[in-house]
Amino acid sequence: MSATNKWNWRTRLQTNGFSFTATATTWFFNFVLAITWPSLNSAFKDQGAFSWYATWNIIGWFLVLFFVPETKGKTLEELDQVFSVPTRVHAAYGARQIPYFIQRYIFRRHVEPERLYEHEDDTVHETSYTQPRTQPDAGKGV
Repeated sequence: MSATNKWNWRTRLQTNGFSFTATATTWFFNFVLAITWPSLNSAFKDQGAFSWYATWNIIGWFLVLFFVPETKGKTLEELDQVFSVPTRVHAAYGARQIPYFIQRYIFRRHVEPERLYEHEDDTVHETSYTQPRTQPDAGKGV
């Protein structure tokens, strides 16, 4: 088996594993919702039960903002730099991003975000999976 075929096989297994994990997580939380809804609805009525779930979603949003660094489109060297930042520094950076989000997305002002990492920019890297790969022209001779 060639190295390319091994890579494709590994990628296929990894993709299937991620899709299984995402599906299992979705079904798990559907189960939790189905089990907890009747008792919450009888205790709090509709508005209280939806408020309970909304509160946990807001708490989760803040936890992600403060404790989960952005890794999309970063090279391995940049990921090393991202994870070398202490959690306390990243949480403080996340707290400082709230006024930025309000200024940019609510008031529609052009403001520059604060840079946390040394080599941070807004460009997509060549190794990113979001860009389609170009195939060489098959009709041209060598």
